[in-house]
Amino acid sequence: MRQRDPEVVTALTHRPWSLSRLGDGTPRFSSPWKHYWMTLMDVLLDWAHHHVLWRFCGISAFLMQKNFVSLDYVQFWAQRGVEVVAWTINTDVEKAYFQKVLRINYITDSLVGDCEPHF
Repeated sequence: MRQRDPEVVTALTHRPWSLSRLGDGTPRFSSPWKHYWMTLMDVLLDWAHHHVLWRFCGISAFLMQKNFVSLDYVQFWAQRGVEVVAWTINTDVEKAYFQKVLRINYITDSLVGDCEPHF
């Protein structure tokens, strides 16, 4: 799609460990074999996002859950010509950090003030 029109924005969205764990970090499955299988799938999915899918899909942005975004991570993607967008940033302190320190865009549930986190 971007080969036809480079102005189109495409992105992948990723939250590490999303297959094996819930948003608050608790295991998604009580069965040990399901949990370990999904943990392995999480590792493969993470590898695929960072080494195969981004190139295959021709993305211009990578949407990453805020807890996994760092300056090194932003630079990793910048070297590949991909912009990082963090989600979901809901406090004024987080918004200032992502804007002024990391200098990246973010997705939020609240334009004014703080908002409770959602998992």
